[in-house]
Amino acid sequence: MAIKILWQDKAVLVSDDNIKILVISDLHLSDEDDLVYDMIKNAKALVKKHKADILIVNGDMLNLHLGGCNLDLFDSELSKIVTVQLMQGNHEPEFFEPVLTTSNYCFCHGDIDYLVNKNLILGHTHPFYKGKPVFLKGILKSGKEFIILPPFNEECKGPDVLKDKDSLLGFIFQKKLVKICEVYDLFGKKLIDLKY
Repeated sequence: MAIKILWQDKAVLVSDDNIKILVISDLHLSDEDDLVYDMIKNAKALVKKHKADILIVNGDMLNLHLGGCNLDLFDSELSKIVTVQLMQGNHEPEFFEPVLTTSNYCFCHGDIDYLVNKNLILGHTHPFYKGKPVFLKGILKSGKEFIILPPFNEECKGPDVLKDKDSLLGFIFQKKLVKICEVYDLFGKKLIDLKY
């Protein structure tokens, strides 16, 4: 069991059950823009560099249920080099998988309570601090660890984790399950602790 945060790439690499899993989140694709080509290029480079066996897109691949053509393009291009697992977020219909688990990790978007007794890899929150995307990393009251990824889409914005702390998205915040939450920039530098 091992996890590596790919800070500047807004991704994590999990090694569990003898497989390497690359996780990104929050593509928010729409069919009106060309961002999909950059996301395909970046995701392919990450898969190849880290020799991932599986790519998990951890929810919100679409934007308000729109963007299906670009999602099909993203999926078909990445599927040529890696097994792709598309996960349900709050912007997708229910035919995508809502949760995926390995021996030690649970991958889910974070909008719906799928808490299991495993370490969590989440998206959904779109964490920002002082106008820049950040990672949230911490420990739940259960003792399990969590990581919340920033959006993979460069154009997505989100709430400021300090100013909007009381309205952060996701079941772990809404249900007050967080014991420790640290904020890291995209260079792996710890910025602040969020107190709960």
